[in-house]
Amino acid sequence: MEKKLLIELFIDETDGDNALDLISFVSAPAIESNFMHFNKETEKFKFKSTDDEKRIVTGPAMICNKEIIRIDGEGNPYFVFFTEKTVRQCQELFAKHGKTKSTNFEHEGLLNDVTVIESWIVEDNTNDKSNVLGFSDIPKGTWMVSYKVDNDELWEKVKDGEVQGFSIEGIFSQNLITMSESKEIQEFQDVEDEHINNLRQILFDDNLDYEQKYAEVQRWKSKLI
Repeated sequence: MEKKLLIELFIDETDGDNALDLISFVSAPAIESNFMHFNKETEKFKFKSTDDEKRIVTGPAMICNKEIIRIDGEGNPYFVFFTEKTVRQCQELFAKHGKTKSTNFEHEGLLNDVTVIESWIVEDNTNDKSNVLGFSDIPKGTWMVSYKVDNDELWEKVKDGEVQGFSIEGIFSQNLITMSESKEIQEFQDVEDEHINNLRQILFDDNLDYEQKYAEVQRWKSKLI
């Protein structure tokens, strides 16, 4: 019986290639937690401003210990995650190296007039600011960011719901974790092979666009519960 392949991603500062390059605006964030955008039509959350729109979006950039599914070159699924220590390190290096204006859409090119105006680590998931902004169940150690979006094209995508979250982009070292016998992993091991084959078919189906693949993967994952 195959076991779950789990890989820790981390930044090794002795490796010159390791770096967190930017945060991308994406339609389907890998961490599966959508950001929230606020404008003059938002009734639940109001800003003290006389501007018609503040154009601010807030959400998690990285959630520690969140397992993210990936597919290797041979079509085999595996999972990656970041520890709380690595998430904190990424937040610090992102600011230290002046990456607050480095962003793009769907990991392509670079965008102008989009700036990080707030960045923090959730220290208390009960009393954190994220709760005030309407996020629930954000775990301790999550890296939250707020962007000011002055880019008209991107803001239209935000308002239209075309983009729904953030995705980090960088190069990380890898650490293969010893296979655990936890209940969650045991449940994954017991999934029939046909489910894995279905997943591969979804990810390599050229007739599906990115959003359709994401929706199909979500439906596939629901079968594992």
